[in-house]
Order: sequence, then C-alpha cells, then structure tokens
Amino acid sequence: MQYTEIKTPEGQIKEVWERITRVEESAKSAHHRLDGIENVVKSVNSLAISTNQLATETKALREDFKTTDERLETLEARPLKRYEIVVTTVVTALLTGVIGFLLSFILR
Repeated sequence: MQYTEIKTPEGQIKEVWERITRVEESAKSAHHRLDGIENVVKSVNSLAISTNQLATETKALREDFKTTDERLETLEARPLKRYEIVVTTVVTALLTGVIGFLLSFILR
C-alpha cells in the first residue's frame, strides 16, 4: 500500500518558491543564450553586407580591367602598325631603286 505524502501549507509554499526560483534561473539562462544568438545574427548580417560590397567592387574592378585590357591591346598594336609601315616604305624604296637602276641600264 502506498502512502501519499501530505504536505503542510508551509511545505507547499516552499515547493512553489523552489519551482519559481528554478524557472527564473532557466529564464535567465535562456536570455543569456538569446543575447549570444543576437550577437551572432548581427555578425552574420554584417558579413553578408560586406560580402555584397565586395561583390559589387569586384564587378566594377572587372569592368575596369576589361577597359584597361582593351586600351593596352590598342597601344600594343600601334608599334606593330608603325613597324609594318616602315618595312613597307623601305621595301618600296629599295624596289624603286632597283627598278630605276635596271631601267637606266636598259635604256642606255
């Protein structure tokens, strides 16, 4: 046969206070954990904003690089064009001289 414990009003009050104390301690612990989570959320949000800014800056840098690359290719092509013009002029002058010499020799 089981006996049920009969509690006095003072015992019941003590038990209620102990339970309230445990609930308050649990609530404090939960608040501390929530504060920590809030800090993590703020850090993640800041990281997301920074990542977005980096992506935007990287895109702008890529566009700048593309423009710079095109300008560099144009500048590199200029000396080649000048070289081709000089070679063409020299060859033309030499051929003109040789043909002129041959014509003067033939027409003599």
